[in-house]
Amino acid sequence: MKLPSFFSFALFLSMAAASAEMVFESKLVEITVKPGQKVVTGNFPFEIKNGPATVVNYDAKCTCLAARLEPLNPDRSVKLVWKEGEKGRVMTQFDTSRFLGTVEKAIELNLEGQKEPTILTVRIHVPELVKMEPSSLKWDKGGKAGEKVMKITIHHDKPIRIVKHVGNNDKIFPYKFVTIRDGWEYEIRITPTDTAESGIGMISLTTDCKFPRFKRAAAYAVIRPALKVAPVLTQ
Repeated sequence: MKLPSFFSFALFLSMAAASAEMVFESKLVEITVKPGQKVVTGNFPFEIKNGPATVVNYDAKCTCLAARLEPLNPDRSVKLVWKEGEKGRVMTQFDTSRFLGTVEKAIELNLEGQKEPTILTVRIHVPELVKMEPSSLKWDKGGKAGEKVMKITIHHDKPIRIVKHVGNNDKIFPYKFVTIRDGWEYEIRITPTDTAESGIGMISLTTDCKFPRFKRAAAYAVIRPALKVAPVLTQ
């Protein structure tokens, strides 16, 4: 049966809207943060293809990440309706202050007529200038109180010296602070005096780093409760 021209036109528009795409140069942006840099920005350039597109919504899935469609409308409002062939970008800002190492965060963008959201990934490399391995020393309650070692390594182009260290629980967690290469490598060696009770100790470190974030660090020692193992059922 031949459809009336009105319905044929409506169907054509529906199909065109459904096939419209926001084509990105890349859906992954990698950013390496410079020491002392608190906020970094990244961009996802795109072009509208296969007809006009309408953005239903977009959302950065973390309070540390902000996103905005650009360019804005002349009145500075967010541009949600795009013509075929128009180009723009999703601009992102990431607050690095709560992160170290490599972090991935996502932006979810939904187009009208699109079944699945478009996922844009921001991969941020935040330098860990004063790196502790492992991040904490652990013993089991009631277990052997053997010595354990935390290695501190400086990952910077200039030395960062640890100029002060103070423990808050030397009675249970006496420690030795060892300088391997001043400004580059250190060790903290701890042998608990007793593992009969659970507990935690902290060693506060002060450095001569010019970046406030790395002026202080903390090393932790923990006597953790023994894990409870469920009884094995027998038949």
